[in-house]
Amino acid sequence: MRFKHVAWPEIAIFAFAAVSASGYAPTKDKIEFKTIDGVPHVFNPAKPLKGTIKLEIERTRTIDPYEQPEVGMRMILFFHRGEKGGVVLLDPNSAEGHRFGPDGKYLGLLTKKGQGPGEFSPQQGYYAYLFGNDVFVFGGQKVARFDSDGKLLQERTLKSHHYASVDATRFLTENIVRDEKGNQTKTLQIVEFDFKEKENKTDLLKAVNVGMIRNPNGRGGISEPWATPGLFYAADPSRGYIFCGINTKYEIWIKDLAGKDVLVIQRAFENVKAKRDDVAKMMAWAAKEERTKWILSAYPDRFVAIKDIFSLPKGYLAAFRVTGPEQFEIDVFSPKGEYLYALVPPVGIELRQVQFFSTGFAVLEMEGDSFAYREYRIKNLPEIFGK
Repeated sequence: MRFKHVAWPEIAIFAFAAVSASGYAPTKDKIEFKTIDGVPHVFNPAKPLKGTIKLEIERTRTIDPYEQPEVGMRMILFFHRGEKGGVVLLDPNSAEGHRFGPDGKYLGLLTKKGQGPGEFSPQQGYYAYLFGNDVFVFGGQKVARFDSDGKLLQERTLKSHHYASVDATRFLTENIVRDEKGNQTKTLQIVEFDFKEKENKTDLLKAVNVGMIRNPNGRGGISEPWATPGLFYAADPSRGYIFCGINTKYEIWIKDLAGKDVLVIQRAFENVKAKRDDVAKMMAWAAKEERTKWILSAYPDRFVAIKDIFSLPKGYLAAFRVTGPEQFEIDVFSPKGEYLYALVPPVGIELRQVQFFSTGFAVLEMEGDSFAYREYRIKNLPEIFGK
């Protein structure tokens, strides 16, 4: 049995407040604006208004914690950069967060493993974010707030698991419900909280049977980033928007913090075929054992449309469009939803984990046998990243 892409009968998708069912096809070379069920829609052609460009970059900062003996990090797996240039490097395996100033100077350990105040378990997830002068740490169903000196100010338990932060009082979560037939429903929700009792959830998007490529025998499945149907989402707290959608189709829903539909962006696109030879190379490990060989035949016939999505400065938006096996280009949309650029990622720079900020982006890169944190200025998109 081979799973079919997009038109799988097992997958149902629901967008709260409005459902895009127009069947509208964009023209080849013109952007069109329409209102459907009271919601503005932007239909973009396949080609960007301002063409395809290769990103020109220059490195501006490196933080290598292994060059600073006092840090004592075992490994870096995640990071977050604040608006003022401060950075938190995270090792979820040990539930440790290490703070660095805008000048790269080490400011000390933020948290450590444990169950006490300001401590977290590495088995329950671990994420830290810089909002203003404070650091917010999420792990499992717990959140803690630290000041700029790393002092614990507040903490509380939560009913919801953190998946992505929006701002200092909101985060996104995926609520997962399974029925007796094994069907799985995911609902993307925005959670508003304080450090007392407040925890209000609002539904944004719902999808059935996403998150895995299911085993035809009905027992389990696998998840991988290039063909597994799933949810994508990002936040622009400066504008009060959430961007979200289902990765199997090129449709981006923009919602406000109350869950109201603001805009829907579409782009003419046909999902790239997943050739069996490419699948065999990508999933070579699956052929090595009898119990995993089913993956090769169950792998979808087409890749997903959007691998990830990111908020850019000044209200712009970036969608990582899948162009082939483990390949993508970056589509850039204006604040009005117009498809402006297709960006070719810089050669040799991995954008698997990336954070964009006012002048460029930050990534983790291999430095010898370990990772280092690096920032790059984007030189050839001045309207978005400045001169």
